[in-house]
Amino acid sequence: MRCALVLLLVLLQSACAYSKVGSDEWWFNRMQRDHRAQCNQLPPQVKAQCLERQNGSYEDYLKQQKARQQDSN
Repeated sequence: MRCALVLLLVLLQSACAYSKVGSDEWWFNRMQRDHRAQCNQLPPQVKAQCLERQNGSYEDYLKQQKARQQDSN
């Protein structure tokens, strides 16, 4: 019984920790993962720069989008 409860709590926590499939954040994270995989196939001298550009979070992306919208108004 105790093991089942622990398993249930772990599953609930992991479900809450990830973005919902199909959400904007989920697509952003998927795009970032795919881009990192492409960066890893580059020569070492270019790979580091490529990976560095992929360090931003979804929240950073939203802030940049908001700033761009304000600049265009």
